[in-house]
Amino acid sequence: MKKNLLRFGLFSLLLVFACIAKAQDVTAIWDFQNNLPEGINNATNIQSATGEVKSTVDGISMHVDASTGKLKGRTSDAQFNIGTKLQIPVKSAKDVVTVTSYPNYHNYTIGGVAAIADITDHKASSAEVAQGYVEVIATANCYLYQIKVVQASAIQEKTLYSTDFTNWENVDGKTANNTVVNLKTLYSKEAFTMTLNGVEINPKGTNTKFPDRTGYMKTLKYTGEYSTAEPSAVTSALANITKITLHQAATGSKRGIKVSVKGDGDADWVPIHNQSIVTTKGEDLSLDVNRTNCQIKFESFTLNQNAFVTDLAIYGNVDMSKTPMLGSFSLNGEKYQAVDIFNEDATGKQLATLLISKKATLINENNPLTDITADNGTIKSTTYTTTGEGNDQKTVVTIVVEANGDEATYELTVAFKPDFTLTYYNIDGTTAIGTQKIEQDAQIGSFKKEAEEKVTVADGKKFRGWATSLKQDEKKYTTSSVITSDTKLYAVVTDIETANTTTRYDFNLQKEGFCADDHEAFCVEGNGKWHNTTHGWTFSAGDKIKVLMGGKGYIKLILCNYSTTGNITLTDPKGNKIASVDAKASKDGLSTILQNNSTESGEYTLTFAATAYLHGLSIVNMTEPAYTQDGNWYTVKAGDAKSFITTLEIVNAANAATDTPRSYIFLPNGTYDLGDKCLTQISGNNISIIGENMDNTIIVNKPAVENEGIGTTATLLNLSNNLYLQDITLKDALDYYKTGSAGRAVCLQDRGTQTICKNVKMLSYQDTYYSNEPNGKGQFYFEDSEIHGTVDYVCGGGDVYFNRVLFVNESRKEGEKSGEDVIAAPNSKSVWGYIFKDCTIENKAKAFSLGRSWNNITRLTWLNTTINQKDEILNDDKKYAYFTINAMGDAMADKFRLDVLKDAEGNVFSPAEKKVVFKASDGKVLKDEENIILTADEAAAYTLENVFGEWEPAKLAAQQTAGAATEVDGKLSWTGDAQMYIVLKDGEFFALTSEKSLDLEGATGKFTVRAANQMGGFGEVTSVATGIKDIHAATENGAAVKTAIFSVSGTQQSRLQKGINIVVKTLADGSKEATKMVVK
Repeated sequence: MKKNLLRFGLFSLLLVFACIAKAQDVTAIWDFQNNLPEGINNATNIQSATGEVKSTVDGISMHVDASTGKLKGRTSDAQFNIGTKLQIPVKSAKDVVTVTSYPNYHNYTIGGVAAIADITDHKASSAEVAQGYVEVIATANCYLYQIKVVQASAIQEKTLYSTDFTNWENVDGKTANNTVVNLKTLYSKEAFTMTLNGVEINPKGTNTKFPDRTGYMKTLKYTGEYSTAEPSAVTSALANITKITLHQAATGSKRGIKVSVKGDGDADWVPIHNQSIVTTKGEDLSLDVNRTNCQIKFESFTLNQNAFVTDLAIYGNVDMSKTPMLGSFSLNGEKYQAVDIFNEDATGKQLATLLISKKATLINENNPLTDITADNGTIKSTTYTTTGEGNDQKTVVTIVVEANGDEATYELTVAFKPDFTLTYYNIDGTTAIGTQKIEQDAQIGSFKKEAEEKVTVADGKKFRGWATSLKQDEKKYTTSSVITSDTKLYAVVTDIETANTTTRYDFNLQKEGFCADDHEAFCVEGNGKWHNTTHGWTFSAGDKIKVLMGGKGYIKLILCNYSTTGNITLTDPKGNKIASVDAKASKDGLSTILQNNSTESGEYTLTFAATAYLHGLSIVNMTEPAYTQDGNWYTVKAGDAKSFITTLEIVNAANAATDTPRSYIFLPNGTYDLGDKCLTQISGNNISIIGENMDNTIIVNKPAVENEGIGTTATLLNLSNNLYLQDITLKDALDYYKTGSAGRAVCLQDRGTQTICKNVKMLSYQDTYYSNEPNGKGQFYFEDSEIHGTVDYVCGGGDVYFNRVLFVNESRKEGEKSGEDVIAAPNSKSVWGYIFKDCTIENKAKAFSLGRSWNNITRLTWLNTTINQKDEILNDDKKYAYFTINAMGDAMADKFRLDVLKDAEGNVFSPAEKKVVFKASDGKVLKDEENIILTADEAAAYTLENVFGEWEPAKLAAQQTAGAATEVDGKLSWTGDAQMYIVLKDGEFFALTSEKSLDLEGATGKFTVRAANQMGGFGEVTSVATGIKDIHAATENGAAVKTAIFSVSGTQQSRLQKGINIVVKTLADGSKEATKMVVK
């Protein structure tokens, strides 16, 4: 019986949800994912203005207030920027607004409540009905798929009657001859009957074939069990029936229930279900009826077999305007609207619960509800039932409203609010140091003093308060914080900031949790305050920020494009002007620096001349330099991420102009760990970032999982032109396998153009490389590099040429070879799109495709491609033809091509011709069938000259060599005409020099020299000199740190193959040794 009660409870709950469906509701939709109403995506472009957007229903429009934001339709969504307000029209408190966002971009409130999921429903309140709309406000930039409002009609589809037969009287089917069961509907209050002939009702019946059910209606076997007439159960007519839902079961195959109806306009019974049961142990049926003055007849599909119905519900349309309805009441002086708090259960009763403070008086007969009114009808009675003791007391108030001869029961439970527990944690985040009880919805009032006394505070640090987590600048609790659940409070202890000569202080002003009171080095005078997560802090003309500096260094400002033109001026402690900059950035989020060459230590002042926003501010003290400098060359401290960031900021500022001479940042081997910092900017033009060795010079960040996203996670964000990267690894260490359905983590988001990546390794999973020049016309070049990923891991727009690049498809599931990968997802607006020349694919997933169309009219070409696991490329000619046939959305795969695909041994396995019909995501054909295989002549057109015109990236990336090196009397010398040389000692960085000789200052060992090309990248070792004046070839035997295998054609292979192999070993000193190996 317990199992059956659970079944009935779940069944009743389903009926409650079913009641939400409205018979004559009006559903208006703004569907940006599917461009409905047709043309909405192009028509919607409201920025710094207000406007109206039409829905799919004439006369229903959405008002948009984008005075400080933007709503713009895109191909398959709408950009919904922070501060934008949408007003969705509603007419009753039964109306429901549903907002659907792009996955994980639900950065908005609806009806004042923050969305916590991609699909959010909101039932209109009485206050929103009074103002005529529900408001949706973007709290950060996000993307919308769809907005829907269902405006409820007075004619509602309701569950008129439901049963699982456990509440019926027992009926013996063998004696049931015109046996009448009297019943009554909810809502419409119709008395009706069910007449039984040869039908058994067993409220406690069970059957081993469907043991999870108790109670049923069973048609007997005709004529074996009942022969008077064909067994049937027939209802009397009901005024309106829209549908029937039931659960049937059977004891064997080829049997089941038959259902027929007869209503207005029907001359005879009309079968609406007349087939054998599919699943004998039980199945649910939902049968449309849509008739007035309608009867229902239940029979057996197979007359000589039994049929069982275990659950039954009859739905119909009811005019709810005639239904008794409670209006409002006051509880301890506070007024409540019934429509805002009551919900209907499966029996038609209206239920609500209100919790009150233990400081208040409980409602009872001596302290009753007041000002009770009815919206429809009159109040018939009000009764109070109080149970429990002390704080566990509760009162159930039963209010009966009558109208038109009908009654409605409202049952309000009033109880005391519970207490929640605050748990205080020490700085390690795990050690609990105190607890405190706070009543639900009450303010903290005061923190537990004993807990603060137990916080670990080291010398030079200070306790700042209690925060929501241990992350930097998380929002802090205050004594006025309201508690709504058990809560964890984490101790915040940070450095006491001083005018230090070497320390760096970074302040993220976009975070709501940044508190100026927690910082000695950041003090605001005037009206400065946090504005939002997009614009950061806002300042008025005359406002000031007092900052502490130890002397020489700089202030970095992250500026906002929405600021008013006007300078931010830095003055020293004596009031002398140091530097100034216009607060209005040419690009939003652009950083700049105010250089301070003064040695004065103390309080400096930033003064605002006009209204401005600041995204961030850093104080960088450099009395001790963070780098060494030789002309335009900057050498970073090995493995020091702060040194790298500081150097990059200095160079960004120095190279702000488009025609600035090139600057070079050299990174010795080491791991430059940026922590959870994302979007480290390269904003200066003509910058080279050169590593010592691709495998051992690593720039890594690890975004928080909640920060996942293609636009939010990048290790490096390039905003510049003519960037050159060589001999580095970029790693985005987002925990891909713990991010759920999405794991977008970008190594390089490139919003610039004419970027060259040579000997660059990128390690991530989804969206590893993102070419994102705003106009879609950028030019990008890769050479001899390596990129890892899973889904769309090279993606974006522009013309991108991958020359001799190794692509490694990672597994979609940790620890096993799993999932289907997609390498490329072009988003072309350019002529050529993505081109892959002489590339190799190593597959660690179960299978993969070469690419799919992302957006716009896309182009993707693979030339002379080696696939080490040729049987794992997807090619079923249904969903895949080496490429993924279906695009994302309606993006057109305009020119997806390849010439030859080779296996690891160099054998061609692709056909001479392959016809493909590319489609949209929904299967819609976008263009005619086409041959995706290029001829040799067609493939020959994909030259660097044709793709890039006057830009010659391969020439720029060509390596230079140093002449023979000798060491005489402690001085190393060599020949060459390079602008810079790197000297390695025993394979490790020793020095950079622009000269052709170097004083070794007594150092001994094995010295090697590499020459820089015009972009700063160092070539291979060409000579080796030891401390004993001997000259050795670079191929001198030594320990190999890396081994690569190539075919005779130069294609890289994953393992030795039959025939001739070229084995290239990279030695510890950076030199390389090549040998020929023949495998028979």
